[in-house]
Amino acid sequence: MKSLPPEHVVQGLVLGPEFEYQIRAHMALLGHDRLGVTELRAIVGGYHWVAYADGVDAVLELCRQMEGRASALYVGVQPRPAHRFDQAPNRWVLARGGANGNSTYGREIEWISAVFFDIDVISPLRQRGHPASEQELQKTLRAAKLLARQDGLVLNSAIGCSGNGHYVLAPLVPISVGCEQIARQFRSFCRGLVDGVAGQCAEVRIDPVYSLSHIMRVMGTWNRKGEPLPGRPHRRACFVTEPPLGRSLALHYQIVNTEVQEVVQTAQPVSKGLKCDLARIEECEFIQWCRRQAQEVSEPQWFALISNLAYLDGGMELIHAISALDGGRYDRADTQRVIERILRDGYKPLNCGTIVSTAMARPGRGVFRCSRIGTCPARAPMYMAAIRAI
Repeated sequence: MKSLPPEHVVQGLVLGPEFEYQIRAHMALLGHDRLGVTELRAIVGGYHWVAYADGVDAVLELCRQMEGRASALYVGVQPRPAHRFDQAPNRWVLARGGANGNSTYGREIEWISAVFFDIDVISPLRQRGHPASEQELQKTLRAAKLLARQDGLVLNSAIGCSGNGHYVLAPLVPISVGCEQIARQFRSFCRGLVDGVAGQCAEVRIDPVYSLSHIMRVMGTWNRKGEPLPGRPHRRACFVTEPPLGRSLALHYQIVNTEVQEVVQTAQPVSKGLKCDLARIEECEFIQWCRRQAQEVSEPQWFALISNLAYLDGGMELIHAISALDGGRYDRADTQRVIERILRDGYKPLNCGTIVSTAMARPGRGVFRCSRIGTCPARAPMYMAAIRAI
């Protein structure tokens, strides 16, 4: 990734008292003090930035520098190990992927300080990356209220609006991640809470975000991702309910006493008489572009990639291999969660016409262009690898 001049992010705007309060409340709820440092990530004109902050005042200054510039500003839900601080000490640097990248991976996380759920509406315009409507936000808010009444979250959680959906976030007395067993218990606990309300929430997806490296929007900052439409504006993320004052000891014990119930889901080969020659999909210009420009792939484009590969024999491994080329954003557990959701909900592979549309573009980066659009016999990238059985 090419560098940008330092002044691209140094000059910031003033954060108003209301938004400063939101950020301070968010950092207090996450409770990273004395457990490590706070990871922040930002997207500016298609470039990814990362910073590590050693306190709330540093977080505020870093947010101020990105105010009015970043299309998205995120914070790591769980504290990051202290050694990461040296890679971006209270300052923004360009994100680097790969094994020597400067973003934290789940296996590095040492403490769990909060439980986090991400709630979004399922609709065609949201899948294309456009902001949510007010009616859609009401659906995700209803789901958030139902979830917040579950055992362990009632009276111990806060509801926040991401700008396009809602979060439920609960602080707890920190749990040391000393072994893989704790991570599995955390995962099972989060899944169990979602299972308790999933059947009551039509047209809404609730993600039990058990990936320890997961990030969320910073409360009080702008969500400018996606192309706004009438009735679908960009919004600031904000708390809907007041964050709890304390940290839940009961929630701590509920997690460490959870019985692990792992659910294994695997992709199946394409059915309906089709067999797969996965190597042929490498002829697709979209697949080539995703490999070559991994850091330029938008979230809708990434979803399109997964929807085309998930049903193919060997496609799951290929999804992870291509996604991992952008180490700054890749998280194996998160990627697997999206794969399983596409398989479970029966999403159809996004076709080529949709993939080259402006709705799939990343702000400021243009759209993907295919030289074979209209002449290629495959209606979607998936069919490049699908051969009719003889």
